[in-house]
Amino acid sequence: MLVIGYLGLIIGFGSLGLLQAMRIRKRPREIREFVQALVLLDTEIYWGATPLPAAFSVLKEWTESPWKEFFGKLEQYLRRGENAWTSWEKACKEQQKKTCLLDEDWGIIRGIGKGLGRSDRCEQHKNLELAQKQLAHADEKARLQADSKAKMWSYLGFLGGMVIVIFIM
Repeated sequence: MLVIGYLGLIIGFGSLGLLQAMRIRKRPREIREFVQALVLLDTEIYWGATPLPAAFSVLKEWTESPWKEFFGKLEQYLRRGENAWTSWEKACKEQQKKTCLLDEDWGIIRGIGKGLGRSDRCEQHKNLELAQKQLAHADEKARLQADSKAKMWSYLGFLGGMVIVIFIM
């Protein structure tokens, strides 16, 4: 019976490590998906002269979770009459808990909202391009760290479980 308990501890801690590893591996993908959404937003605003609520509606249709919900919330807030900056901040706060992005990534994303709806198309185009470059740099950094950190958390979970079992024995 003790052996089953020990195995349960090792598997439980190992699962926690694997879960953290999965979150680390997911971060670069979420960043890339958001960069692609920014390219589409830039196209809608700059070339299509699309109003923000309609642009966010298009993004909602073309993106996957978690960004589908993010842009859906933005569209919803703007259609209620809220300004772009307030809507962007609210959506960021709600969505931050649902992604694997770090605070530094969200800092870049929050910065995008400052220029939306406040300036002309050219200025918004420049802000979106700058954010794309910053997020591309964050993506590159995240990819380099993802494999090594994910392996570390995978091993750490199982090894941590084994250490606890050894202390209990």
